[in-house]
Amino acid sequence: MIALDFLQEMTWEDRWLDAVAEGPLDLPAYTGSTVRGALGTVIRPELCARKGQYGEVCGEVCGEPERCPFYSLFEQSRAANGQGGNIPKPMLLEAPLMAGLRAIAAGATVQEPFVISPGRPLAELRNDRRIGVPDGTRFTIGLRALGAAAAALDGVAEAVRQKGLAVKGGHVRLLGVRSERASFANMQLEGAGARRLRLVLATPLLIRAKTGICQEPVALGKAVLDQALVRAVTLYNTFFAKSGAKLPFVEPGFPGVSLTSHRLFTYKLERQSYRQGRWMNFDGVVGWLEWEGQIQQIAPWLRAAEILHIGQKATFGLGKVEISEME
Repeated sequence: MIALDFLQEMTWEDRWLDAVAEGPLDLPAYTGSTVRGALGTVIRPELCARKGQYGEVCGEVCGEPERCPFYSLFEQSRAANGQGGNIPKPMLLEAPLMAGLRAIAAGATVQEPFVISPGRPLAELRNDRRIGVPDGTRFTIGLRALGAAAAALDGVAEAVRQKGLAVKGGHVRLLGVRSERASFANMQLEGAGARRLRLVLATPLLIRAKTGICQEPVALGKAVLDQALVRAVTLYNTFFAKSGAKLPFVEPGFPGVSLTSHRLFTYKLERQSYRQGRWMNFDGVVGWLEWEGQIQQIAPWLRAAEILHIGQKATFGLGKVEISEME
């Protein structure tokens, strides 16, 4: 198993954008993709590498993916305009959550507008209603940037301050910005003495298996633990490791813990991208997983996952997890 020392070198900064709705907003059930799309529209002209050289920004296809700040922070998860290997992004979204989703994920009774329908291997949870956000409603959008990428956050916040965010039905105006700087060196990671740990999947978790989205509880539990470690190592190697000092790949394994209980749903979530002119599937798993045994083996990686998220589309705010109990 990899030692925890490398986590102490990982730093990040947050910008919490306190905002207000101007006009009655019409939002989808999960707001992360809409908020990120609105942010991208505002920020692309500011960060596009071609702006200064050609006087106009790129369209859907980035013309300078190897050096474009916008591409490195916000665009596709692959290099070479989507054709290369997967690369992680140093910025992720802490999206405002619809009231009720976090509570259901943590174990609350499912109530309207959420409904459950049969499904295999998990029951399906969905909410087909759009969110009506009244004029004057206040909410907070979080942006987290790892390492050197934090230098872009103030520019992002300033662009939002100047232009606001355009969403269906109205506009979002920035009221203020709160800044936080943190590192794992200042966090308590170990679960010394604990024998039980519960993890809440607060936003849809998208982990792919050979047959599609990973949903089978035992397989999903293993994938969550594996990816919590692998994502931390991958982000360290990409954004923090000095030349020649990258960590080797190690097959994760946690023989001292076992998944003992769970309450999980497949969250059905489709989103229409007006910018790309197509429907996008954001289905994932929400709910909670509980392990018992040598919790000190997994606690540090799950603490890291609370900051880094896990699974695909973390830059959209998916894969947000929270340790709700550790005893």
